[in-house]
Amino acid sequence: MPSNAQTRRGLLAATGATALASLTGCIGRVVAGADRVHERDAPVGDVAGAWPTYQHDFANTGGTADSGPSGDPAVSSVAAVAIATGTSVTLAGGRGIVGYSDGNGEAGAYRGFGLDSATGSWSVRYPYGKSTPTVAGDAVFVSTAEFVAAYDGRNGELCWRTDRGGYGAVSNAPVLAADTLLTDDGGIVYGRDPETGEKRWHYDAGESAASVVARDGVAYTTVGASEGTTGVAALDPMSGEERWRRHDLPESTVPLVVGESHLYYAAHRGDVYALALDDGATEWRASVALPENGSGYAAVSGDTLHVQSPDGALAAFDVTDGAAKWTRELDVDLGPRPPVVAADTRFALGDETLYALDAASGETTWSLGLDTRPALTSAPSVRGSALYYAGHGRDPGVVRVSD
Repeated sequence: MPSNAQTRRGLLAATGATALASLTGCIGRVVAGADRVHERDAPVGDVAGAWPTYQHDFANTGGTADSGPSGDPAVSSVAAVAIATGTSVTLAGGRGIVGYSDGNGEAGAYRGFGLDSATGSWSVRYPYGKSTPTVAGDAVFVSTAEFVAAYDGRNGELCWRTDRGGYGAVSNAPVLAADTLLTDDGGIVYGRDPETGEKRWHYDAGESAASVVARDGVAYTTVGASEGTTGVAALDPMSGEERWRRHDLPESTVPLVVGESHLYYAAHRGDVYALALDDGATEWRASVALPENGSGYAAVSGDTLHVQSPDGALAAFDVTDGAAKWTRELDVDLGPRPPVVAADTRFALGDETLYALDAASGETTWSLGLDTRPALTSAPSVRGSALYYAGHGRDPGVVRVSD
């Protein structure tokens, strides 16, 4: 998995190429210029469930009406697998899905498992960088360092795969908007038919480092330009047509977040920018204390933007004008992962501790020491009164913290 400072193309160059024949067994029928494999149409349905993609939704809000755990929660393992690095856990339709690598050469997979029943598990082997999965109906979409693919979430069987448009960062989960599947490879954004994988359009975003997001029928992506300048662009997800494009922003290496009124852009080692949705103009800026090589990670819920740094600086800002509602420091390594807001609780997942904070005041409601340490980039996911993450160390695998 890439660090904050790595570019996407750097990661792709570092990982190199591997044979894909072991992915699902039979490779299937190659169509459309030898870059797409089509076994069957993906069983695409509604994007529903408790946590069907990275940071809950395609706007990366990290917010849910579910409460998450409270009081004195219990910790249990729901999928025991050898995890060194892991994605966030996708939760939909009574099933969880996680991508992981065990740190030993080429060992790694996507794993589907039942949450509350004896539903059978499945695994799709793939060793290198992986996105958090996106679930739509019975279809599971993933982006990796080498391909984008759709699987049947009931059994893990391959539906289609294309060798263009993938990048294996945890936050780079495929996005569905206007009946179009959006992915990017750090330079080009692709719009595809989600059932077949057939390409409908592509958009040259230049050298960029964060994933595509979408809200209210508009997609947003970071863009790169010459001489190291970066920015953002708004796209029509159905056609790929550019609505607006802005440069002159500092470099960003973390995911975009879209609220009801702003697009939030966190500069590397810098401020968080609130950009107007209609033209990308800066409406306000806010800052949190950052380590020398850190970036702010954000979530938005209601009228509050929640931000945290990898070394434990926390803040909450009013989305209207950027005024600070509260700030505080946790003496803990939070790593390169965003906060999550579940109803009135803000969860911060540290290297050894889970913190539950009052979202309105920032005060600690409770904290829990973790025997199974969170994988470096695995952000928490919430379903009802339970929180899930991918962990390593003692009893590695998917961990559930629940009432």
